[in-house]
Amino acid sequence: MSAFKTKPLAVVIPVKDDFEGLKKTLEAIWLDDRLVDGIEIAVIDAGTCAETSQWLLLQDHRIEHIRSAKDNGVYDAMNYGKNTVNATWIWFLGAGDMPEQEALHAVLEDIGSWDSEEIHVHGVGINNPEHGVPSHYPARWDQSMIWRNTTHHQGVLYSSELLEAHQFNTDHRVLADYGLNLDLYQKGIKAHLHPETICTVESGGISRRFDANLYREEWNVKKTVLKGPIKWVHPFWLILKYCFKKTGWPAAS
Repeated sequence: MSAFKTKPLAVVIPVKDDFEGLKKTLEAIWLDDRLVDGIEIAVIDAGTCAETSQWLLLQDHRIEHIRSAKDNGVYDAMNYGKNTVNATWIWFLGAGDMPEQEALHAVLEDIGSWDSEEIHVHGVGINNPEHGVPSHYPARWDQSMIWRNTTHHQGVLYSSELLEAHQFNTDHRVLADYGLNLDLYQKGIKAHLHPETICTVESGGISRRFDANLYREEWNVKKTVLKGPIKWVHPFWLILKYCFKKTGWPAAS
């Protein structure tokens, strides 16, 4: 929309049947004028909740991009969103995720000097963590990612330039964010790690349902991204992780 000015950071929020969560996330941004001035917003609504779609129509004066239509899942919505926004940097949140205002103030102060060939990784807090889920994921971009999903999309700010050449694989319904981050790491993309926690998310997301389907998808991600002998260690590693999860071993997440 031409009425909006160009902003340095875009937040893309896919939503399906979570009207209250969406409002909670957006209102946390709208309460702070500095965030309003610096953050472009795109809401990609699956169109399955009339209340959400109708409310979004009333917010078109402060949401730059709104789509309410059927899509092919959360990662399809995220791909659409990244191709829609105009900002130099892109951040993906879910409905109900709570941004940390002070961390975002620091981002907006420094973002103009960031190298577009790097990504920026922050910590992510987990609200009311369930068994086997830590209360905090610190910023990481290291070998741990090969073994576990230690870097989540809510903590990562990607340059739009980098995302022009990469997208979320919609064949992966739960772990496409992990797949993208692992692919970028394997390709040698550098990351700047920030000590701040940039948002807090709920513990009950689909990527934290530790069932056989989750580990099956993790293998599908890894066999696509990993190369060489290390790839063939992972079927055995994933079986061990699944067994350890079932017995309550916390390090298997």
